[in-house]
Amino acid sequence: MSDTGEYFGSAEQISLMQRGQKLWQLMKDNPAYSFYGRMVSLCDPKDDAVYKMLSLASLQGAASCQYYPIDQADKFCSELKAHGMNASRYEQCRGEKPALDISRKVLSEHQLPDDLSVVVLDQRSSTKLVSEVAKVSLACGVMPVPGSAMRGISREGVCLAAVDCAGKVVATASSYLSNHPNSTRAKDAFWGMLATDEARRGERIGLILGAQSIVWMWENLGACSFNTGITADNASSMALCGKLGVVPSQWTFIACIDPEAMGSGSVTR
Repeated sequence: MSDTGEYFGSAEQISLMQRGQKLWQLMKDNPAYSFYGRMVSLCDPKDDAVYKMLSLASLQGAASCQYYPIDQADKFCSELKAHGMNASRYEQCRGEKPALDISRKVLSEHQLPDDLSVVVLDQRSSTKLVSEVAKVSLACGVMPVPGSAMRGISREGVCLAAVDCAGKVVATASSYLSNHPNSTRAKDAFWGMLATDEARRGERIGLILGAQSIVWMWENLGACSFNTGITADNASSMALCGKLGVVPSQWTFIACIDPEAMGSGSVTR
């Protein structure tokens, strides 16, 4: 895996991602785990899920568990907290073929403001562009993935940036295939990381970029479902995702943070 050395966020968040990159080199052949740039996650939780989450969080500083049954999520968080971890749940919103159809409809009905163009980050993108994408994300409380993932080098996926006439990044959206190719969820994509500069909100930029990333992943990488984690009280994100057909499912994302490694730092909003 090529590491471009581009990491963003607090010192704790950067250390988390660097540890995650190294741990993934050991775990990448195991379909029970996934990775989209931030940290190694458990994606096939079984009876030993608490033990595995505690181990992942101790090694990385934090961990997440995908596809955890919604009716058991609060109990799972309580068990993690009983072991000294900070734990929280995110509702796992999911979109499949209807999300693609809705996204295509959105793109046929809406256009970006005339002063904006969309850039797909890749190996040729400047360090300045990658840094500005990360800056917009962090300003919105979203923890960006490393530059190697944004560029599509270390992960299969796409990072889109809306750039104005002066070259300023005003919004971004991303999606990545994070599961093992032999997993039953190989074509599930982690999607979202939507962020828009405060001065440009209300122009449907996030909606359009979110739709573009869904279409791009479906057409270029064969993604067939799109998942993101949202706290239940984040009404604005829930509404935006709903407009793209990405809606609450029967699963949750569980976040587990080791306070000794991360202090009061968070993984993302």
